[in-house]
Amino acid sequence: MGGGSHHATLSATDALAQARADGFVNPKRDAQPASWRCDRRSWDIGPTKPSGRYANYVRPSYALGFNDKRVPAGPENTARIAMLVIVFPNASLAKRCAEAGIYQAMHIPVDPSNPLGFGPPYRPYKLIDSTTVETSMHAPGAPGFGNPEDTGEFDTYVVNGRVFALGLAYNEPHSKIVREDLERIAAEIAG
Repeated sequence: MGGGSHHATLSATDALAQARADGFVNPKRDAQPASWRCDRRSWDIGPTKPSGRYANYVRPSYALGFNDKRVPAGPENTARIAMLVIVFPNASLAKRCAEAGIYQAMHIPVDPSNPLGFGPPYRPYKLIDSTTVETSMHAPGAPGFGNPEDTGEFDTYVVNGRVFALGLAYNEPHSKIVREDLERIAAEIAG
């Protein structure tokens, strides 16, 4: 395994300071993060205070959102990328959430009217690497798909210990930035 310093998972305050020190744009802490339930094939997001039918959901220790200055917002301040880091109480939940994200991105039903919300046939996808799946693939400049350089939706899921990081981009160069950013900040927060 690699060397380097190892520390406990950063506190929310220290993680926010780290995101600022790394130069991320507009880092913010979610004061009331939603609860999560993840298995290896699906996730559900529940209320801030899980109870009743949500009793088995887990509330994260904290969640941070931020952007990268290399990918500025588009016209009318529309986001070109999005990044979120969620720190869970344990590493197994973070890992299950990342696995669920990848699985779900590869299993989007073609028929959205499917009463169960899942099942074949599935939309085409491209597995970019072990963390990123491209869906909604289209030619650059295709009508109805945002900016001329957009070619699809690139969903990225990174896990490092208790840290689950997810990001969204609309073209491959931006997706590489998102993946690099998420891997770096997840490693820094995880210790």
